[in-house]
Amino acid sequence: MTEPTTLTRATRPTRPVALTRVTRGVWLLVLLGAALTVLAVLLDDEIIRSTRAGTVSADDTRVPPSFTPVVIVLDVVVSSLVLVLLAFVRGAHNWARHCLALAMVLLAVATAAVLRTAPPVAFVPPIVVFLVLLAVLVHLLYRPALTAYVTPRLE
Repeated sequence: MTEPTTLTRATRPTRPVALTRVTRGVWLLVLLGAALTVLAVLLDDEIIRSTRAGTVSADDTRVPPSFTPVVIVLDVVVSSLVLVLLAFVRGAHNWARHCLALAMVLLAVATAAVLRTAPPVAFVPPIVVFLVLLAVLVHLLYRPALTAYVTPRLE
């Protein structure tokens, strides 16, 4: 009877440069997301005007809408998710790499949707940088060295 093959630290390649770049990129993404959140809180009235959600009649007694609580909660939840997935990628879990890449793609779709709403001009440059960073991160996640790191050969 043969013993099951186990994966040891010796058979796993050293951490590739792509993983270091992904780590730095994800942290940059989280910081950029926090900066966009602060910007959204500061420019809440302009966002409401740009989405036409602020149009009310003179006899309307409802509380005016605010994106502030939504933006803050969304930033905390998405940042937490991305950082947890990054921790698993750093631990060489292949499934986490795919989940992190999918999260990046979904963030790119949502960010592109924000651009379609014609946000205030102050948001456009950081959003474009955000989209470029997402594309770079997805590319880095599927570099051959990182693929070898998260899918080591069993011997």
